[in-house]
Amino acid sequence: MSDEPELGGEATTASRRANSEQDHIQAEKFLREHQLIVCVGPGGVGKTSVAATLALEAARRGRRALVLTIDPARRLATALGLDGLDDSVRAVPTDELLRYGARIEGRLDAAMLETRASYDSLIERLNGAGESTRRILENRVYQAFSRTLARSHAYVAMERLYDVVKSGEYDLVVLDTPPTRSALDILDAPGRLARFLDDEAVRWFLKPRFAGGALSRLLPTGGAAATRILGMLASRQLVEELVGFFSVLWHLKEGFQERAEEVQRMLRADSTAFCLVCSPSRTSLWDAAYLRDGLLERGVPLGAVIFNRAYVPRASDPSRKVGWATPRDPAQRLGSIGLEGRRVSEAMLVLLHELAKLRQDTAAWNHVAQAATDRFTERLPKDCLNVRLPELSEDPRDLIDLLQLSRALFDWETRA
Repeated sequence: MSDEPELGGEATTASRRANSEQDHIQAEKFLREHQLIVCVGPGGVGKTSVAATLALEAARRGRRALVLTIDPARRLATALGLDGLDDSVRAVPTDELLRYGARIEGRLDAAMLETRASYDSLIERLNGAGESTRRILENRVYQAFSRTLARSHAYVAMERLYDVVKSGEYDLVVLDTPPTRSALDILDAPGRLARFLDDEAVRWFLKPRFAGGALSRLLPTGGAAATRILGMLASRQLVEELVGFFSVLWHLKEGFQERAEEVQRMLRADSTAFCLVCSPSRTSLWDAAYLRDGLLERGVPLGAVIFNRAYVPRASDPSRKVGWATPRDPAQRLGSIGLEGRRVSEAMLVLLHELAKLRQDTAAWNHVAQAATDRFTERLPKDCLNVRLPELSEDPRDLIDLLQLSRALFDWETRA
């Protein structure tokens, strides 16, 4: 530990430690007590890495864990040692972690949501296998809906998540969501679908008289004008498929609405926690504040905030002081250890000056970051966990890097 003075005195120094013993204990409790953790946050803050780290740590502690990503971050597959990720669940190979002192007592799996595949599975579950399901899956309007509609993507993400959580196959599911505002779409999607199906214009299309899917049935029910307009914009076959698509929605309406209500309950259950991941940069904290307030407005408790890249470590111990230290002149340093200036080359003095400046810049950055995170935490619920992770030299590239994040977050190596 440096003997140089820290600004603010001992009380301030204590508050500027990376994570306290109590923080690590709370982090363990947070991981242990939840079945679903939804990671939300701005883009570019390492949210996907944090989500993978939480799942990895749960597996290390003997739990069956799945990390499910909606955000197609290809780096996640690489970091997990997989050649790719898709809608199917894949086991993550963890044997090499034994060399680094980490025995994975549980199980770690990973998957990435593919909207079309997830929608197809949903239709099969609600409608059963058979010819009618085949017609639905081949319907071009359905295909466009399931592939491209952004809000549709959010809804099916929640459907997929619901099935995974309720299957009982995993003790913990960690969901990695798209950046910032898209994360709130996930919360709103189930209710939005229910409102969509109850919309007057949609209900007109969903009436049972269209069950046969024949375009001619539009004519005697007042839909001739609408049909002619649609016919000017698209082929007769496409209009038939549009009517067929709404007919499908009518038949599955009750199933969709029931599931939407169940998903809403799951997201607000005591076994579910939302984890906000951000960095101490100004733009990141602005976006994080939007998410924080959006969650609270929706009645969703925020269980944890993880400030990633929140400080630059000055030693291997993540709890060392990160305050703003006053640098000493390099020539004075040399004199204090018995080296006179004439015995040291000019190049060495220049190097020492640069190192001293770098150290000062790092301490200043830590000071500013600490102040920013302190201000942000003032508006968090009292029981909300908030911890800090260090700035790494580069983004995590493999399980070993994720293991280092896990050690910083849970401090399991020094507290075992």
